[in-house]
Amino acid sequence: MSTDYREERRRDRSAVRAEDREDRRLEREERRRDQALAEERARRERRESQKRRERRKAARRESRSAALARLSREGDTVAALIVMACSIIPAVYYQIAALAAVPKVPVVIAVALAVMLEAGAWVSTVAGERAKAAGRPVGRFRAAMWACAAVAASINYSHAPGPDWFAWVLAASSFGGVAFWELRGAGRHGGWGGRSRAERRADRARAKQARRRKRRFADVWERHLDILAAHPYDSLDAETAWAQAWRDVHGAAVAVTAPVVEQRLAADAELEDVLDAADRTPERAAVELLLDDLFGADRGDDGPSGGTSGSAPSGPSGTGSGGARLKIVEPATPLGRKGKQPSGERAGRTAPKAPAKPLADADLEKVRALADTLGGAAHLSLKTVRQAVGGGANEYLVRLRNAVREERR
Repeated sequence: MSTDYREERRRDRSAVRAEDREDRRLEREERRRDQALAEERARRERRESQKRRERRKAARRESRSAALARLSREGDTVAALIVMACSIIPAVYYQIAALAAVPKVPVVIAVALAVMLEAGAWVSTVAGERAKAAGRPVGRFRAAMWACAAVAASINYSHAPGPDWFAWVLAASSFGGVAFWELRGAGRHGGWGGRSRAERRADRARAKQARRRKRRFADVWERHLDILAAHPYDSLDAETAWAQAWRDVHGAAVAVTAPVVEQRLAADAELEDVLDAADRTPERAAVELLLDDLFGADRGDDGPSGGTSGSAPSGPSGTGSGGARLKIVEPATPLGRKGKQPSGERAGRTAPKAPAKPLADADLEKVRALADTLGGAAHLSLKTVRQAVGGGANEYLVRLRNAVREERR
């Protein structure tokens, strides 16, 4: 019994020691986990702190870069402000001294008057700068600015102590601030009124064109103004309105009038008359010019003009080396090259020409009606006559046209 008890006590102690060992192991593992978590938390905090420091450094670098960029962009402003301060201080001081020296003028009044002149000049300067940036007229602002500066300069010049050159220096001091600020604005916003030289040149050319149109085409100009006034503001381009006004007045495209069309028709008729007189059509003339360009003056078929083609050198009797007489080939004419026989004396024709075809009354009536439609026989051309009678020989059509012209003449 005692042996069993001791054995049981031994097993209990062993179990207790095993439990203690397990507890200590669990405690060690928990401490290791806690330590690992603490180390991870510390590393994470260090990383976050490093990121915050880097962000602050980047922000400071960006701030410095932005400040430097702004300073570089506003360098003219900084320099202008320095010049303004250096010009205002002596100008205002000597203005106050000059005004206070006037009998019965309190110092407060002298200060107020001096500040009024300088502040008025700068109010006009700043207002003119904003107007120039917005593209508005700046004439009134400049007039007020230079008026205030001129009054201040005259006071400083007339009451300056010391030698004469110092009076000129004080007068320049009154003008210096506004003058350099005006130069700054001109450098930033371009020329007069914020416009570049090219823009001013284009505006002058546009105004000159408008004056020329108004002077030379008064009726079209009035219609152009009516069209622009009838449409909503800035909804129609001025050139589009001008083209529409021209068509309304003259019934044609821009720069085309009834006399111009009449002159064109007369020129076409005169050209056709010349071609008809030479018994040539425009198509034939074009073909001849094309052949000349392709083959030269000799056309590549008969050899040089006035020479022989395909023959050997001839002797005194006009025979070749073989004794056979060579045939002299004359230069080809346009009709001969086209497979037609030359006419007149060149062809050696002695028979009289065939009698001309009489003019048909029906064709005459058609040409007369065509002349009435065109507004006169002077507008008749070979093309229109051919279309009216349905075709025919050029000689017949020319006689038809000339007959109607003689009747109307």
